[in-house]
Amino acid sequence: MVRRAEKLVGTAGELFTAFELTMLGVECDLIKQDGTDVVAVKGDGIFVAQRIEVKTATYVDKKHCYCFSTSKGKPKRAYTKNDCDILALVSLPQRNIQFLPVGCLPGITKKVHINTFENDRNLIKRSWEYSLKKSLIECKKIFDSMEKNRHN
Repeated sequence: MVRRAEKLVGTAGELFTAFELTMLGVECDLIKQDGTDVVAVKGDGIFVAQRIEVKTATYVDKKHCYCFSTSKGKPKRAYTKNDCDILALVSLPQRNIQFLPVGCLPGITKKVHINTFENDRNLIKRSWEYSLKKSLIECKKIFDSMEKNRHN
């Protein structure tokens, strides 16, 4: 029964992420692909689809932090640009999301204090814009490198 509850929490986080992105004017879809839960396909500044891995939490530890698993596989390894472009850390009780570009999380877990979600009502928009900007810079570097290699 616990496994089913975890799956429902994960689905709620994915749906909430897609809803909030839509409210920001981002066209997105839910997908089930290894390392990607939501794909953002159109919106202000999006020149290439962004693969978003959603991590959802519902309870805090003794230090009032949510602990998100930002890893995959066995043995555990941090997500990379090969897996996804942006991570969405969702706090369901606070109905808030912190987006992070995938390269900024070198570890396999990320702790976020509850105050981040409770006190920053602009967190979704601000962190989305920051993450998208950083991700698109990385995408451009990859495209430029591919173009350079194609001509060599």
